[in-house]
Amino acid sequence: MTERKEYKRWHVTQDDLKEMSPAKARDLIVKCFFEAQKETFARASEHLGQKQNDDQLMGTVRSAVRLAFKEAEQNYDAPTKAGLGSVVARLASKASTWGTPGDIVAHHKAQIEKVLALLRP
Repeated sequence: MTERKEYKRWHVTQDDLKEMSPAKARDLIVKCFFEAQKETFARASEHLGQKQNDDQLMGTVRSAVRLAFKEAEQNYDAPTKAGLGSVVARLASKASTWGTPGDIVAHHKAQIEKVLALLRP
């Protein structure tokens, strides 16, 4: 029997919310998506006979987030509140199609909504 790592849900902290900017929000989206998806990506890698560490998984997540920016026709390097909202919606949709349970998607999306609420339009 293969041992499975136990994953905890990510919660945005008060420190995370300080001095919010679009770039900081983007970085928190990457962190959140990593936490929400790392078990899904880890299981997929194992299924393919590969074992990834957290650094490799973070690379996979960053690539997925950058792709979501591109698909949403948004600039990763110069994010806007509206653009980040589009990217988050796209990432939530992708996560659902990858089989991430709905409660995990909803929890992490709610965490990022707290972040986006602090940004100016």
